Amino acid sequence: MKYLHNSLIGSILIISLFVAYAVPNRAQDNQPATTEFPGIMQPYEWRFSLGYSSIKMPTDVYLEAAAARFPLFKFAAVMGLPENFLLDGKVNTEFVTNEFNLGARWVYKFNDQLHADVGYSIAYLYGQLKQFAYDSKISGWTSYPSIAVGYNWGSLALTLRGTLSLINSMQSTSGTTTVDFAMERLNGFYYRVTLEQRFYKNTTVGIGFQVNYMRFYYPEWLMFPTFDRYYWIPEFQVMFSI
Repeated sequence: MKYLHNSLIGSILIISLFVAYAVPNRAQDNQPATTEFPGIMQPYEWRFSLGYSSIKMPTDVYLEAAAARFPLFKFAAVMGLPENFLLDGKVNTEFVTNEFNLGARWVYKFNDQLHADVGYSIAYLYGQLKQFAYDSKISGWTSYPSIAVGYNWGSLALTLRGTLSLINSMQSTSGTTTVDFAMERLNGFYYRVTLEQRFYKNTTVGIGFQVNYMRFYYPEWLMFPTFDRYYWIPEFQVMFSI
C-alpha cells in the first residue's frame, strides 16, 4: 500500500503540471490524435498508439515468479464509426504472454470539452513458457465492460476510466496436466487516469496510472492459478500515438 500511495501522489503531481501547461492552449483548433479520450471521430478515421506498462506486483506474488518477469508492450488502434461509435482494438504482449482485445465504445458529448463513453470488449489470452524451469501455457477468454469520462483542454485530454474484468473461461497447462481453473466469474476491476498531451503536429504522448484489483492479472499468469484472493496491483503506462 505504501507503493500505491507514493505512486498515486506522484501521478497527481504530474497531472497538475500537465494541466497547468495545457490550460492556456485550450483554444487550439487542431486537436491531438488521442486514443484513450472518449472523443468523437469521423467514420472510418483511424488512430494508432504504441505503449509500455510497468507493473508493481505484490511482494508474495513477485517472489514466486521473480525469474519470469517480462516487459508489457501495448499496441492500440481506434476506428471511428457512424452514430458516435468507436471500434477499439488492442494487442498487449510480453512475448510469452499475449492478449488480443476487440470491442466497441459509444461516445456521448456533453459539450466541446466534456465527453463520456460506455464500452464492451472481448479479449483472448494465450501464453506459453518453457524456460526458467517452467513448462506451462494458458489460454482463455475475458470480457471488459467499461465506462469513462474525459475533459479536453485542446492540447491536453484527461480521461478517467473504470473497467470490470469478467473471466468467461480459462485453461492452464503445466507439463501434462491441464486444469480449467476459472469459469464465468467476476475477476475484479481496474480504474485508470490517463493524460494525453500534444507532442508533435497531431501526435500525442500519454501517461497513465492504473490500479488493478484482481484475483488474476494476465501479465503474471505464471503464478496466479495457485492464488485465490484479490490483490491491489498498481501500473504505470506510457503511450505514443503514431
